[in-house]
Amino acid sequence: MNKQYLLMNMAHFSGEKGQSLIEILIAFTLIVLGIGSATILVFGGQGLLIDRGNTVQARSRAQEGLLAVEQMIQNDWDSVSNGTYGIVFTNGTWQLSGESTIDDRYTRYVSVTSIDDNRKEITSSVVWETGGEGSRIVEFVTLVTNWQNVAPPSPDPGDTGGGGVSGNWQNPRTLGSVDLGPGNEASDIDVINKIVYMSATASSKNKPDFFIIDATDGENPVMISELNTGPSLNSIDASGNYAYVANDDAQAQLQVIDVSDINNPSITASLEVAADAGGTAIFFTNAKIYLGTYQNGAAEFYIIDVSDPLNPSVLGSYEMNGTVRDIYVRNSRAYITVEREVDTVAILNVSTPSSIVSEGGEYIDEAYGIMSIRPALTFIGIDTDLVIADTANAAAVATIGSIGIGGNVNDIAVRDYLVFIATSNNNKEFQTINVSDPSNPSVHSSFNFSQVGTGIDYEDNIVYISVRSNDALRIITSSP
Repeated sequence: MNKQYLLMNMAHFSGEKGQSLIEILIAFTLIVLGIGSATILVFGGQGLLIDRGNTVQARSRAQEGLLAVEQMIQNDWDSVSNGTYGIVFTNGTWQLSGESTIDDRYTRYVSVTSIDDNRKEITSSVVWETGGEGSRIVEFVTLVTNWQNVAPPSPDPGDTGGGGVSGNWQNPRTLGSVDLGPGNEASDIDVINKIVYMSATASSKNKPDFFIIDATDGENPVMISELNTGPSLNSIDASGNYAYVANDDAQAQLQVIDVSDINNPSITASLEVAADAGGTAIFFTNAKIYLGTYQNGAAEFYIIDVSDPLNPSVLGSYEMNGTVRDIYVRNSRAYITVEREVDTVAILNVSTPSSIVSEGGEYIDEAYGIMSIRPALTFIGIDTDLVIADTANAAAVATIGSIGIGGNVNDIAVRDYLVFIATSNNNKEFQTINVSDPSNPSVHSSFNFSQVGTGIDYEDNIVYISVRSNDALRIITSSP
């Protein structure tokens, strides 16, 4: 090596540019510090990722515990007493086990506390250690209601809907279906003892629009009879030996069909209630028919005595100033949805049919299906939402909770903690809504049909839905 060259270069670094050596040393130090910082960031990032993963796992376990105990209580209200429990999955079912259970690093325990005789609070907690940072906890809480005790019986003792829900309604399955034939679109449905009564709008007056189907074998329902009633049918309600229908005929809005022989139904009575306006909605209870019509400039709501089904007679009427879409009657109240600009939900006192009195109204958005379990718990299709309302004070209806459905809620059936709805959502015509907590309803499950769901009924853990398509009757139940 040329020593002179080395000395010259050393002199160069220590001469007037002497600060360069210092700069190099500083730069080297910064590089080392940078590597150290990068190492810290990498290891810190790994710690964050691990902690996030642990949290996700804990949340999953907590939700699982909540749903498991909720299902136990819903299946048997008295099966879980107040206390704190562990849970294990054994032989295909969840079971209580001690006061907590440990899975990997996670300790899970579920607490049950009675709020009152018909409400229980469930808290599902998962705890895990995070090394030097101590322990962490994730909790989920829900409220469960004893619907079978809280909900009063059906307004029609002959059409109670049978037993409560069972199985897994988060994974429903289709049993069978029936085609009503070309040119018929199902408009409504009623089921009594697995005999299905369906109404339809027909493309021609010469086509049948009333159908009876034997669904004793839900997987193989059989059409057993049909009847042509006139223009078309918009709504149906059956009780005992009769089916009552709202006809599109402006001279026979109410028709009474004798179904004592389900193989040979026949029209036994017709009644004209309004001029130039067909029937749109119908409800039967306590030997009375509550009938709605299209807007006609006069009354659109009628109470009709059918204690003698062969001789129906009008007891009273009320001007709704709009087309009646749906009717539900419980005790002395009629809950009605109306196509009009304001108060699209109307509540009438019908205790004296000859003197019907408005108790109140609410909502300005379009209203469709309606069903009231009790004054403080009414389910309504408002625009594209399912609304849960407290209608105890009809003059000041209060919304308890709501959920977007993505389409009109055309009809509603409620059993225990589930609300079954027929909708116009073109991807979810059938939906099941969990209303264990009415203030926070959630979608439980759904099905996609080829057309709009128009009517729905429930009986013995089976749901029957009328659909505006070839497969006009769809029969659905829970998975085991």
